[in-house]
Amino acid sequence: MHVTELTVDNIMKIKAIHIKPRSEVITLQGENGVGKSSVLNSLIMGFKGKKEFPEEPLRRGSKKGSIKIAIDGDDDIPPFTITSTITDKTTNLTIEPTKVLAGETPRSFLDKLIGKISFDPLAFINQEGKKQRRVLMDLIGIDVDELDREEKAVYDERTVKGRELKSAQTRVDGLKVYPDVREVEEIKVGELSKKLQDAMQLNQNISNRTKANETLKEVALFIKDTEIPKTEKEIKRIEEELANAKINLRKLTEELSDKRDKYKTEKEVIAGLEPIDIDEINESMANIESTNIKIRANNTYKSEQLALKSIQAEYDKIDANLESIRTKRINLIQSANIPVPGLTFDEDGLLYNDIPLSQCSDGEKLMISMGISMALNPTMRVVMVKDASLLGPKNRKILEQMCKDKDFQCWLEVVASADQYEKNGKIGILIVEGQAVMGDEVINDVPEQKLLPVKKQSLKNTSRAAEKDEEW
Repeated sequence: MHVTELTVDNIMKIKAIHIKPRSEVITLQGENGVGKSSVLNSLIMGFKGKKEFPEEPLRRGSKKGSIKIAIDGDDDIPPFTITSTITDKTTNLTIEPTKVLAGETPRSFLDKLIGKISFDPLAFINQEGKKQRRVLMDLIGIDVDELDREEKAVYDERTVKGRELKSAQTRVDGLKVYPDVREVEEIKVGELSKKLQDAMQLNQNISNRTKANETLKEVALFIKDTEIPKTEKEIKRIEEELANAKINLRKLTEELSDKRDKYKTEKEVIAGLEPIDIDEINESMANIESTNIKIRANNTYKSEQLALKSIQAEYDKIDANLESIRTKRINLIQSANIPVPGLTFDEDGLLYNDIPLSQCSDGEKLMISMGISMALNPTMRVVMVKDASLLGPKNRKILEQMCKDKDFQCWLEVVASADQYEKNGKIGILIVEGQAVMGDEVINDVPEQKLLPVKKQSLKNTSRAAEKDEEW
């Protein structure tokens, strides 16, 4: 939908205008303070109603004003006219024909049709990056601010944990480890002394038993080599003592057999015993403190390694959470319907093809901002640009082509004197002291309009009047 006719009386700085657009771009020209902005504001007031009214909507000295906007309609809604009648006490909104309302109130009907009609593409270009970002998020209906806050909190948490992790790693890297020391408990001198005493006692017992067993052997050999032959001779020599000698021989033989058995048994037992090398124990006692130092170092290393692993696990968990938030933001942005291909944003502002918008060319900035403006107003296809004097010829052509290609109507405000207006070929509408006095789109047959005479001299002198009016 587009504006096909605009009639304004006694609104802000406007006395009376009647404009019938004939092209996609309607250019309002004139000195500062003559009412160009009031024309654009009147459109906004007519569309959006009282919430867009300034503190003094009526022209000073007037008791009644009006804004009448004719709309061409679309496939679903026939042409209709919006009329706002304003007094110092009341505001009345009507829409004709009433059948277009289909049972709705004029206000609810307009609210469904009107987007962000007051969005100014050129003003948007000059906004700070984060404000542009906010506008785009409002447009595409997403809010990543909460995700940004959550990301910052998690990022800060990860930073703290990262410092803790680095400190723990530094501690571990600075520790000595002794793989050859297998003990995990420190050696106590008392325990080592008892171990030495027990070893010495065992060794002494082995030695004593060995000596005793050898003595037993000597006794047995003595019996074998000395006593038995002697006894045999005595048997022969002393027949009378034969019976006793036989008894003694039997006893000695039994004693010999017993001692042989004991010797063999003890020898086997002694063979199974292994003396303890007390030199190793003595060396351990001599090196006990250095060994304990290594044990303590190994235990400290293990403890610090466990702490490092724990901190690393916490860091990895925080990092995964951070990545999850970032992925969520990416998915949220990718699922959004961004109106300009290649346009996205980061925490600082907008990006176009991954380049900050502030670094893009003026043409790209204008194209992007116009794309956003058009997306904000999909039904009432009207955009407005204040301070359009800042647009160069190249960007003006970009704007005009976009409006033509996208079937949009654009109202421009350009600062120009009457001489400049005439010198530049009388493009658009010349506004003088709240009246549209020149231009092909100006309708001069409105009874309420009391137009100033269109004389070159009077046009030249309008700047003083404009300055006076600007004070209001």
